[in-house]
Amino acid sequence: MKRTKAMVVAVTTVMSACHVTTRYQETRRGETRRERAPDADPRALPPSMEVSEDGRFRFVLPFVCRMVNVTELAGFDVERKRPNIATLVVGVIAASAGGVATAAGLAGEDAAGSPLPYLGVAGLAVGLPFAIGPLVGNSTARVPTDVKEVRTPAGEDDCGTRPLPGKRAVVSWSGLRVVGAIDADGYFAVSPFQFIDAFDVGQIPAMVLDIAIEQESGPLPMEVVLDAAALAGARDGYFRRIGVDATVEELRKVPRLAAGTLRVSRVRRDDERGVRLALPVSNAGPGDAYGVRLAVTTPHPELDGRFIYIGHVPPKTTMEIDTIIPISDDADRALATSELDLAVIVRDAHQTAPDAPIRFRGKVLPDPSR
Repeated sequence: MKRTKAMVVAVTTVMSACHVTTRYQETRRGETRRERAPDADPRALPPSMEVSEDGRFRFVLPFVCRMVNVTELAGFDVERKRPNIATLVVGVIAASAGGVATAAGLAGEDAAGSPLPYLGVAGLAVGLPFAIGPLVGNSTARVPTDVKEVRTPAGEDDCGTRPLPGKRAVVSWSGLRVVGAIDADGYFAVSPFQFIDAFDVGQIPAMVLDIAIEQESGPLPMEVVLDAAALAGARDGYFRRIGVDATVEELRKVPRLAAGTLRVSRVRRDDERGVRLALPVSNAGPGDAYGVRLAVTTPHPELDGRFIYIGHVPPKTTMEIDTIIPISDDADRALATSELDLAVIVRDAHQTAPDAPIRFRGKVLPDPSR
């Protein structure tokens, strides 16, 4: 019993001498996320205008918020067992010497009487545990202690928009202008595709728009640069919203497009003023007409340069175009006392439409049905 206890003590002593145990605290960096600072109030930027996905102008008040980078730091208590190099060296030397002594004693002429084998066995018995012990039982244990969040400033970022309050807006460029109402969500009644050809967006140069928004406190001026890139992604959404088939397929048979009589009249609805254009457009065939639209030309700055979309016109089909172009009160009063010279040109994707314009000359009478 005493011998067994002595062996256990000896083995424990040897094993404890084989390792070096170190204890320390470790911090590991976790994920980093960007979020709005808890105490950050939105900061308003100057009013702006954006193009929505469905091809509408929207007047907005953009906001930015102060942001922070939040990094998680996890703490650990670490206990690490490593080989005791000194013990390993002693064990290797002792085992090597024991092996050499044993081999030399057994190879001698008087192996039984030589003390070398016994010394060698003793050297191996002592050296091997010290040589092998440091190589086993090594480990690293981590015990989580806490998780902290470290916040560092990360500048400002967009944090939403609000509709810009306003009743009406006047958008001017190159001597032309459009007038329209603004709804409660900031959307302008006139789409940019009503004065920019949606079937030829990539060819337009950048346009500088001078905008005046009618607010209760007075007109709010704004200048916006509009380029093709802002419109290209909104074209398909615009056609979906107005219900026009904008498909353009390969021309297999030539269509024969023809327009009927153009009717022009003045319209008043509540506080809104407008000019109504009505025109039938027919395709006698035999081919399909694609990308059909009407281009309006007139000296009148609030009507010139407008586009009215028809889209796909199958053979033997007539499409009745009936649209209203909003105008200002001043323009409505001027039309009531003067004559209008206006022409409509039919265009299509394959340039098969006739070049001759459909004209209207005369006084624009009020439309009794509107």
